[in-house]
Amino acid sequence: MTISTVLTQPQDLALLERSWQRSRDYGLLRAGRTDPRCLAPSALNQKQQQHELLLRYLRHSLPLFEQLQQGRHCRLIFSDAEGTILFTSGDPHFGSRAQKMALASGASWHEQSMGTNAIGTALSEQKEVCILGSQHFLAANQGISCSASPVLSPSGELLGVIDISSEAGEHCQDMLLTARLLALSVENALVMNHSDTHWILSLAPDAGSLQQPWSGIIALREDGQLLGANRSARHWLPELDIPAMLNDLRQGELTPVGSGLALLSRQPGRRPASRPEPVASSGLEATALKLMARCIPLLIQGETGTGKDHLVRRLHRQSGRARGPLVAVNCGALPAELLEAELFGYLPGAFTGGSRQGRPGYIRAAQGGILFLDEIGELPLAAQTRLLRVLQEKAVTPLGSHSPEPVDFQLVAASHRDLAAMVAEGGFRQDLYFRMNGFSLRLPPLRDYEHDDFVRLVQELLAELEEEVTLDEAALARLGDYSWPGNVRQLKQVLEVAAVLADGGRITPAQLPELPNFEGNAKAAPATGDLKSHADRLITQTLDECGGNVSAAARRLGLSRTTLYARLKALKNN
Repeated sequence: MTISTVLTQPQDLALLERSWQRSRDYGLLRAGRTDPRCLAPSALNQKQQQHELLLRYLRHSLPLFEQLQQGRHCRLIFSDAEGTILFTSGDPHFGSRAQKMALASGASWHEQSMGTNAIGTALSEQKEVCILGSQHFLAANQGISCSASPVLSPSGELLGVIDISSEAGEHCQDMLLTARLLALSVENALVMNHSDTHWILSLAPDAGSLQQPWSGIIALREDGQLLGANRSARHWLPELDIPAMLNDLRQGELTPVGSGLALLSRQPGRRPASRPEPVASSGLEATALKLMARCIPLLIQGETGTGKDHLVRRLHRQSGRARGPLVAVNCGALPAELLEAELFGYLPGAFTGGSRQGRPGYIRAAQGGILFLDEIGELPLAAQTRLLRVLQEKAVTPLGSHSPEPVDFQLVAASHRDLAAMVAEGGFRQDLYFRMNGFSLRLPPLRDYEHDDFVRLVQELLAELEEEVTLDEAALARLGDYSWPGNVRQLKQVLEVAAVLADGGRITPAQLPELPNFEGNAKAAPATGDLKSHADRLITQTLDECGGNVSAAARRLGLSRTTLYARLKALKNN
């Protein structure tokens, strides 16, 4: 199936005449009132499950819709190939009007029951259409205007249409463009869904246009068999010698291909070269990723600076939501009086001092991705109650609205505080604690890292820097001997400074900034006497006081366990 030329003029009389004639053939009367057929909840749920992946990608695109149509009273709608509405989102004020007109999930807007309308006509014509007010066949529908763009599967089959509807007098020309961009975004995501197991080829007239919404995307098996393509790529398929291309593009290079096309290839499961391969310090991360695949909330606890945000970025890169946004919110940094508005969003005029356009809020901004609520223990009880409702209902109601908006995000919460103790003291809701604590990870302080884990972390932090630098053994040893009271945050800052000062891309001890010694975090130097013997006595005394527990002694001395083991071995040999 191919999509015909885009309908750029709403006054396409030939299209309207065909649609109106079909409406008459269906036995509809212009002045008549035909209520749309509505599915039972169970049947609707079954259809939504059949299109689960598509709907997930559409939800990922909601921030784009909200940005392009900000401040406008319109509604985003997806219907399947039979004209049944499966998803709606958008302005709640127009939403009430849409509800009365049955522009709601479960209603059928096929031409057979509703006459000429953007959803049904786009399905019948298999092309983009814009139906304005009086162009609707049924007089009862002439109070709205709609723009719709078909959505195709990777194999080219019609899956449904994306529609943007508004009051007849408020429809804007760019609403059709927005519907088209959303349809392209969903189609591209469906093709890219093969990226972990198959080759993905991106095609464009020039290199600068690669990986844009309008560039071509092809999914191939290792043997060159075509698995799917988006609508742009289908124009170029006859020109391509796919088996020959695969032989030349095993390294993922940018290459000219036929008729001035540029092509970018990506091997199955390969990550972009600009992003370092994630390093996991334990099997906990693998477990966390498995649970995230089922959308089970995670709770990360640990001292300040232990790298909770760093871990979340790593999990995001490896998760199935890597193409969605990562929205990080420090709950302790938001002013109490603005916290709920920033988190849950608000409508225009919801409160004095708010934006005239309203705000979607952090929760809706995380649609299709990960919402990271850092320092969640700082949330006021009122905000905790609203957050609990969002997690239970999988929908958020912005301030000033009575219409909940469906949301799909992975929750990751973090705190340096003992949340269980806060629950016991009444400072944190017990039901919210259990709801968000699907799986708990406790990050150790940097001083408790095993040597190999510490080295891997340093390597990963270096890979994230803008400068390409390496660390010599002496500098690494000095870092390993330090207690890091500021944990990963302090280590990252030290490496950033050293990378700037490094000559020839290599960090030596000379480039490391001075590492401060704080009481209780590093051993104090004696005023007089032999330094080595004093250190030996201090180690022995501390180990005795800790009952032989090396980890506890290392924490008290401000040493890594690896260093303390080495010192104890030297003492034993002496």
